Amino acid sequence: MSSRTQTPITLPGALTGLVLIGILLFSGAAYVLVRDRVGTFQEAAMEQAVSVRAAGAAKAFARALEQDWQHLAAIATEITALDTTALRPVLDAAAGPDQRISWAGLARPDGEVVAASEGLLEGADVGARPWFQQGLQGDFAGDMHEAVLLADLMAAEDVAPPRFLDMSIPVEGPGGRMTGVLGFHINAAWAEEYLADMATALEMDLVLINANGEVMIGTDPAIPARIDLPSLGTAAAGVAGAGYEIWPDDRRYFTTVIPDVTHGALPPFGWRLIGRIDPGDFPITPGHDLLRTAGIVFAVTAAAFLLAAALFIRLYLTPVGRLAQNAERIAEGHEEYPAEIRATAELQRLSASLARLEAQRN
Repeated sequence: MSSRTQTPITLPGALTGLVLIGILLFSGAAYVLVRDRVGTFQEAAMEQAVSVRAAGAAKAFARALEQDWQHLAAIATEITALDTTALRPVLDAAAGPDQRISWAGLARPDGEVVAASEGLLEGADVGARPWFQQGLQGDFAGDMHEAVLLADLMAAEDVAPPRFLDMSIPVEGPGGRMTGVLGFHINAAWAEEYLADMATALEMDLVLINANGEVMIGTDPAIPARIDLPSLGTAAAGVAGAGYEIWPDDRRYFTTVIPDVTHGALPPFGWRLIGRIDPGDFPITPGHDLLRTAGIVFAVTAAAFLLAAALFIRLYLTPVGRLAQNAERIAEGHEEYPAEIRATAELQRLSASLARLEAQRN
């Protein structure tokens, strides 16, 4: 009589393995799909949050500068009705005590300053200064720069050399004749503080870049004086962009670039504003909640399948094992009446067949 090696696999074991494999495959596929969807959602939410915040910061900053421009333009229209003596108090009031505008002055077409706030630079020749030269041509808004003529006069007030950004406008007399250039030096420290407050309120870093890619203002001290990012090349073409980028500190930030910082009648400075957020500092709760909810759903589903498998084994496969034991005992010669099993039609027929075989043998 030949012997056969008995397989260790049982019907309950096979079914349990099939259910577990199905659960693993389903959970893996579902996890990948949900993770990708959550990643897409998080990136879209990050892009909207960073872009909207950076655009709001750029607009608010430009609007604040436009107020100074409107003030400058208003004074320029009144100059023809004021003599030099009456103009000085107007320029003093424009500079004001808040140090936002550090200097305001009027220069004749030959470059000599004829009136200025607090009398600073009156009689000086500013003909070589960019704000004056550009102001002769039309409305002008210039980059930040260190003080040149005012450096010695203001050195006692500032530890570091003061920096300004310039605004100038041509002044015309009767018949459209050029009578001079009116200029404002806006304190860069005010602009730095303004953007720093905005960055704190918006919980992000802000970086003001000029047309040459140089950092004018960075709210994070670790930002280098010059940065080169792919998004800046896109912004140079006047196109806003947003996405993940590796910065000079080798860290990955979600970055958006506002290609033009201007508002209303404000002349273009040629600036671009970068807003960035470290993704780790900006958790998106709905995305994490979705992953957590999906995990709970997977766990509950797996438990339900395992429970269903256990019930199936108990109701339908355990009787098969009992019937197999009956058949083994009958085959070994034991006089044993087969158990009557009605779990399924097939088991009922098999049980009846064993019973008839046992009856025929006796």
